[in-house]
Amino acid sequence: MFGIKSLFFSMTSAIVLMIIFAVASGAATIIESKTSTELAWVYVYGAGWFALVQVLLGINLAYNIFHYRLLNIKKLPSLLFHLGFLVILVGAGITRYFGFEGNVHIRENTETNIVTTKGSYVNFAADVDGKEISASVPRGVENINKEGFDIALKLADADARLKFIEYIPKASYKFVDDPSGKPVIELVISDETNREEVYLLDGEEALAGEISFIFNAKPREGQKYVLFELKDGKFSVTSNQKISKFSMSDNAKIELDAGSVNEFAPMNLYSVNGINFAPQFISASAARKLVTTQDSEFDAIIAQLSYKGENKEMTLFYNLIEPARATIGGQNFIASWGPQQIKLPFSLFLKDFELKRYPGSNSPMSYASDVVVKDSVSPSFDYRIYMNHVLDYDGYRFFQSSYDRDERGTILSVNKDPGKIPTYIGYFLLGLGFLLNVINPGSRFRKLANLIDNEAAKKVAACIAACLIVFGANEAKASDFLPQISPEHAQKLSRLLVQSPDGRIKPFDTLSKEVLNKIHRQDSIGSLNSNQAMLSIMVTPEFWRSEPIIALGFSKELKKDIGVDENAKYASFNDFFKVGKDGGSEYKLTKFAEIANRKHPGSRGTFDKDVIKVDERLNVFYMIFIGEIFKIFPKQDDPSNSWYSPASAMMYFSPEEANLVVTMMKDYFTAVDEATRTQDWSKADASLDKIFEYQKKYGSAIMPSEKKVEIEILFNKFKIFDRLIPVYLLAGLVLLLFVFVKMLAPKVKISGIVRVVYGINILAFIAHTIGLGLRWYIAEHAPWSNAYESMVYIAWALGLSGIIFSKRSPIAIALTSILAGVTLFVAHLSWMDPQITTLVPVLQSYWLTIHVSVITASYGFLGLCALLGGFTLILIIMQNKRKPNPEITRNILEATRINEMAMILGLSLLTLGNFLGGVWANESWGRYWGWDSKETWALVSILVYAAVLHMRFIPKLNNQYAFAVASFFAYWAILMTYFGVNFYLAGMHSYAAGDPLPIPDFVWIGIGVMFAMTFLAFPKRKICTKL
Repeated sequence: MFGIKSLFFSMTSAIVLMIIFAVASGAATIIESKTSTELAWVYVYGAGWFALVQVLLGINLAYNIFHYRLLNIKKLPSLLFHLGFLVILVGAGITRYFGFEGNVHIRENTETNIVTTKGSYVNFAADVDGKEISASVPRGVENINKEGFDIALKLADADARLKFIEYIPKASYKFVDDPSGKPVIELVISDETNREEVYLLDGEEALAGEISFIFNAKPREGQKYVLFELKDGKFSVTSNQKISKFSMSDNAKIELDAGSVNEFAPMNLYSVNGINFAPQFISASAARKLVTTQDSEFDAIIAQLSYKGENKEMTLFYNLIEPARATIGGQNFIASWGPQQIKLPFSLFLKDFELKRYPGSNSPMSYASDVVVKDSVSPSFDYRIYMNHVLDYDGYRFFQSSYDRDERGTILSVNKDPGKIPTYIGYFLLGLGFLLNVINPGSRFRKLANLIDNEAAKKVAACIAACLIVFGANEAKASDFLPQISPEHAQKLSRLLVQSPDGRIKPFDTLSKEVLNKIHRQDSIGSLNSNQAMLSIMVTPEFWRSEPIIALGFSKELKKDIGVDENAKYASFNDFFKVGKDGGSEYKLTKFAEIANRKHPGSRGTFDKDVIKVDERLNVFYMIFIGEIFKIFPKQDDPSNSWYSPASAMMYFSPEEANLVVTMMKDYFTAVDEATRTQDWSKADASLDKIFEYQKKYGSAIMPSEKKVEIEILFNKFKIFDRLIPVYLLAGLVLLLFVFVKMLAPKVKISGIVRVVYGINILAFIAHTIGLGLRWYIAEHAPWSNAYESMVYIAWALGLSGIIFSKRSPIAIALTSILAGVTLFVAHLSWMDPQITTLVPVLQSYWLTIHVSVITASYGFLGLCALLGGFTLILIIMQNKRKPNPEITRNILEATRINEMAMILGLSLLTLGNFLGGVWANESWGRYWGWDSKETWALVSILVYAAVLHMRFIPKLNNQYAFAVASFFAYWAILMTYFGVNFYLAGMHSYAAGDPLPIPDFVWIGIGVMFAMTFLAFPKRKICTKL
């Protein structure tokens, strides 16, 4: 009995089950990415053993609720969130096994009550005296081969059966050798315009142009023919026309005289009267069978139909509209494989489908379906379905999913989910339990908080005023003489509005900084800011063609090919061109750019990467020359609110509009050119005012307010997130230095500087918060919708977590400051795009805002756990095994306690965020869980951290060393969730289209360092105490 308890109900078995669940889920995402979704479902998601693991976890959880006496008012919070998990598991089971999902397709001004299921079925039916008798079993591509089927229909006189024989992926009919078959020739016939494949059985012929191709039959008199014959197992070809034969094995060409008999064999190409033909397959005995081919889009199954002692094979192609039909024993049968069509007890009539796009863009801003719900038992009513606004009726829920290409039809997702209520109850219990757990005096979290020495914060501090001097950016050197652009005029120009490719209207100041950062890797050139530089490049392009401002990489080979010094950081536009053989201009990187782009990303060296980047910068620079990048002119009376560059305006505007644009730009550039010489900018200001007036007159419908423009310009000027990097880094590093000083020299008194350290971090956090708020205001959506924004938000969460724990130990704020600075630094690397963009419709949801903010905040707390784990290992390595240093011992204890507290908070936020994402998904498209790679790895992270927190219930793992190692390595699950899924796996959250990016070298170095620290601390693990 004890053995069964230990095997199924112990905490050890719970952790083992969580690890199995996590490893299997993670493995399934890799299987899906490397092979197919179907295989991931066959081997993991849809497998019986995977469901068994979840059931065993549920049983184990239920048992331990009683074993650890959670049915106690003092342990109510713990009971609530553990019970929440159990209820969610039950709800998920009800949804999976009793729920229903499908799609409804409706064209405008039509009505339907047909739902096409998302699941696939094998359907078998018989027509008996006008009445259909049918049966079906759920079988998709992912499980048809494994589970098969044997469907029976009870008819009046006998049972009919349809039994699975074989599954054939990518199936199509082809001739294959078969001893019981017939002679066959399969030809490819082509001329200058057509190409077709034909097959000839014994005695058949086919006509191509004026030539008849005949197999083992006598040609008719006067007929131009090519005759194939089979004698003694050998094929021959003859013709009454002259034939050219080309051998593909040795490239020999032979002319065959009319009337001559020649061997007909593969690997030869024949030509007669301008018609080419070649044998694709020839056999003395072959049969046409269903086989796997690479060019087929259809999977198929072969099944055996049995009735009244007779048998017959049926071939069912997946998702084919027309079912397979067969007649045996005087009875007609039909069978099909694919989604079913189910009739609703009511119907939907589509009055209108509406698609709105972002101004001047093809990107959808929103789309909606105006429907009429018609029911014979209730009055009809109108309803508008759009993204994040669903229709609930008669137990069914309809969501706006997609639309037809011609925008005159809608596709709605529909589900009937009996598991929704228990799942939402589970979510509520989970959230309430986590909240009460933090404030409950008897909880583990509060006990740890009370154990930490409140005076410990006074032991460590740092003087970091020097960090305030690192705000400025270094200026690149250009020519000693730069065209003089008035700062006042450049400031006026910065407010000119520009439309970006995604339709967002933004100030010229924003675009100029984005473009200059792209080509120059800085937002200024010498004494010119971005606005001055952009205007100068447009007005005096000849000057800038020879100025070295295009940033180069580190490849000396690239610099040599361009013809610049190997130590040069920049090259000019002219450096990339030389005089060609025809006397024209020739681009030096043409060949290298083509080769680099064709290479697999993992095979690209420094040279290839630099070529691709520099080639892109050069193209952007050229777009500045021609003015194509600046869309500043709104088209009059344009329903799509598109804005155009001056060059495009001449093509797409009416002649009157085009002439007006040309005049305005000519006057402005002339005035600017004159002003650079005279420094009288009044005419340039007046010309710019005319462009402002034009924008207000024809583009006011989508223009942001002047206040918003001013705020965006100030946001660009302050560069808050950029300037916080040195503040966070220096604060953390200097403070960490004093932590070690204090440990080595306990008598050092530095308590007076603690308040300064804490104050600077508070100010940095406030500035960080203001920056996020400004970006939210400018973008009009929460600032965590892309990789750059989420990294900035993670850094904010790290700053918050450090402040929360700073009064309990200075270690926390030191480590979180370092990680916040590193995170912001990564956010500003070249592969992160800081541009403010618009949102696709499905992301315009308050549920998304809550989901992302909560789950991303958890990354900050769990990041602190990883740093504290690593810090604890360093302290263990430093500790004297024979004569322990009491200061180091105290710091190990405090770091471990803060680590566990941060992990409790982090896991709570991670779990809540993940399930809030389920609410968002369910309210947006009717499915809270679909085993997408991102949500799956979030689940993996939850399981990993849940296992780490429960390690203390296992005696051999209940020590500071084991907890430090586990928390140190557990963060890789978060990194995989955030970076790995985005760049290496397939899924709706993935950026990994095409070939994946190579794993950076620093990742492997980091893993090596982590293992080295773990092994170095291992011999001293016995000096560690229990948690």
